[in-house]
Amino acid sequence: MLRDAAKSERERLDSVRNSRGANRITRPIDLRRRWTYVTDVSVQKGYLIWKQVPPKRSGNHWIFNGEVAREAIMTRHEGERDGRGILDEFLLLCDCDDEAIVRYARTWGVLELCAHNLPSCHEFSLGAPLRLPSPIPKPPAAIRHWFHEDPRQCTPTGREALATWRHFSEQARALLNIAADLQRAHLGSREDWGKLLQHRVSPASTLTAHRSCLRDAIEAWLKLGRVKPAIDDLTTGITWTGADLFGEIAVQIALAAKAMDGQVLCVACGKQYQPKRLVIRRGFNYCAKIKCQREAAAARAKRYRDRKKFPDREHGRGLPYRGVYGGTTDDPLFSQ
Repeated sequence: MLRDAAKSERERLDSVRNSRGANRITRPIDLRRRWTYVTDVSVQKGYLIWKQVPPKRSGNHWIFNGEVAREAIMTRHEGERDGRGILDEFLLLCDCDDEAIVRYARTWGVLELCAHNLPSCHEFSLGAPLRLPSPIPKPPAAIRHWFHEDPRQCTPTGREALATWRHFSEQARALLNIAADLQRAHLGSREDWGKLLQHRVSPASTLTAHRSCLRDAIEAWLKLGRVKPAIDDLTTGITWTGADLFGEIAVQIALAAKAMDGQVLCVACGKQYQPKRLVIRRGFNYCAKIKCQREAAAARAKRYRDRKKFPDREHGRGLPYRGVYGGTTDDPLFSQ
């Protein structure tokens, strides 16, 4: 019976899977995110505990250890190359033990929850009556000298309730369940709507009402992750930026709900396209147009010649460089 239930639940999400992603829900995207300097992720008495690598003061800037950011990105890359999916694994956390959440956070990042028990970059006007986790009664002191000193943004506490992780994982699954039902012209279940909306209510029993409410709920998730358009420094085109983890998950859910296989910015023509394979995060991605592919081949040939001519130059540099970084570190890859 349990096996049949699990199979039925999996088949329910078949319509929101990535058609090019080896039966995964996670899509290839090139969302611009902040570099992360999180370390010492562990679990203590029902909470995920983590620290920010201490920066050093230099004039009017904080100097961060760029090697920590490099290691975090490479860890994510290794997970993607191994066929893991950031959204696929997040959907399972609501049913997993504490150690599974710790392993997930060490690979993909933390939620960066603030004293409101929400992602620290959240907006206060979400536009939809989402069922949110309860605020922390006695919030711990926020991390001092957090990276973004933005008055519009809360400061992470470095102490995240595992119940909050499971709450958002359960909501993500409910969003995709409803999206899958609507793609088959079925109404979303009352149980799933109860996990999403306050007072456990559900919209009127029409497809139009359910689609409108689903759109509002996904937009509220995007606001929690503060996903917004941004100018791409390399192509001068428009791309998207968001929180390191929550914003990316929100974008993944939005793409799955619209049955889009992914979206990446081509560095040659500056236009968005749906990729057929793993993309290079903050790297150089080219669409399938002949002119763009010729430019990609020329760039690869140039990098090959440079490696042969200057073998020491690439030492320790495991990632491609893409544009300037809006901060200062002791690592050339992440510096201005």
